[in-house]
Amino acid sequence: MALEESTRSQGNQGQLNPPSRWRYQDMIKNNLKIFSQNVRKNKVLTDIILETQKNSADVIFIQEPPRSLIRRIPSHSNPMGDPLYGTPNHPEWTLFIRQDTTQENYARVATYINKRLAKMRFALRLDIINHRDINVLALHND
Repeated sequence: MALEESTRSQGNQGQLNPPSRWRYQDMIKNNLKIFSQNVRKNKVLTDIILETQKNSADVIFIQEPPRSLIRRIPSHSNPMGDPLYGTPNHPEWTLFIRQDTTQENYARVATYINKRLAKMRFALRLDIINHRDINVLALHND
């Protein structure tokens, strides 16, 4: 980023203030709060962590996330509907988890990003490694 994009402060003549995206990147780099927990597939504990950490943590790493029945979805072959399983969601968090429909291959790690970081763009990088025990996330500041 060019120095010309900076603006001079009216109260501090001669000093340069970095553009707001620099300040945001520095805040993320220096103050990122990470919470990590093995929940042993416990949905209640996962829900409690998501609720209690929503105002303090920026990133939550969950080991052994729960996989529970969300609902049954219409099916041509099953009159009761096919089961739809998933990991808990929360309105304050964005979930990143490797998706696989087989029970044997279901992800054993999940990452939640607080929606306070919505200015950042996150991506689950399965092209780097696609393994149920590892999440690689990339973050970009647009």
